[in-house]
Amino acid sequence: MHNSGISVVMPVYNAGRYLQTAVDSILQQSHPLLELIIVDDGSTDQAIAHLDTDDRVRCVDSPSKGIVPALNQGIALAKYPYIARMDGDDIAAPRRLATQLAYLHHNPKIAIAGAKVALFADTGKLGGGYRHYQSWINQQCTPHAIERNMFVESCIPHPTAMFHRDVIDALGGYHDTPWPEDYDLWCRAHLRGFRFGKPDAEALLQWRDYPERTSRAQSRYNKSQFLACKAHYLSQYLQQIGQEECVIWGTGPTGLKLHDLLEHAGVHVRQFIDVNPKLQNRRKRGKPIWVINEPLKSHDLESLQPYTVVAVAARGAREKIHIALTSAGQTELRHFLFAA
Repeated sequence: MHNSGISVVMPVYNAGRYLQTAVDSILQQSHPLLELIIVDDGSTDQAIAHLDTDDRVRCVDSPSKGIVPALNQGIALAKYPYIARMDGDDIAAPRRLATQLAYLHHNPKIAIAGAKVALFADTGKLGGGYRHYQSWINQQCTPHAIERNMFVESCIPHPTAMFHRDVIDALGGYHDTPWPEDYDLWCRAHLRGFRFGKPDAEALLQWRDYPERTSRAQSRYNKSQFLACKAHYLSQYLQQIGQEECVIWGTGPTGLKLHDLLEHAGVHVRQFIDVNPKLQNRRKRGKPIWVINEPLKSHDLESLQPYTVVAVAARGAREKIHIALTSAGQTELRHFLFAA
């Protein structure tokens, strides 16, 4: 039974009025063998001191400021073989841990399990963008779906993650970088060949959105840092599969910034691709732009070589570009991937 024990690691910084609810949702789990390690990352709101808990909870102070030292400390203190992440402002479904553990046991090739989420806001209203994001991220459940979208967006919401201690040890723990610590870990795991998946179940986490949420308040989680992380590991991925050159589909801000970051990382961008006829005979970043104004044919494949990185963020564009490339005989991941 001890081999199925789960250590839940919860770094906390001023979680305030949400913390007791988050803690209760873990202590009320159906899985019988668990501990909750709360790592206080310099809170000033006294919420931890006023918690109503039991002997399954350990509260410790982080030796240094920051979520990465707090996470690594919590994992180092864990007494059980499985590690689950949880934040102090979210709510876990009663069977979250049991469902994820069963999923990992039944799918031994999966190293990191996530879960579907239900986003909610303190105001009671989520914007259309968040509803679209929830729908999209909850569709990325299979190992293949997560692999093909690894450089599009983080498919594993951090507070849903569960993995065996051996996985995090093999990856050297969390790294303190300028960008999101979770996406950094997922990318490193991907490059090492670890697989991801989610139980095909209802949402196992209520994921709270509010103005003070860490991912809104800290610079390491902004779009530019996320893109920097993406490019850093995308360059390594391309080199890993033997591609030192690529073409970028998309000449908007995302495509241009990705060009700069990839070139800086040693990946040569040969040219751009776009569908805007106004870009005919134009150049961006000194590179030619191939303007596509009709369906791709097999004889166009030479222009798509050596590898196409699609960096078009407009909603709905990904599906159209996928059809265009596969209709021309291209295979996703083998010949192209999406990075937006």
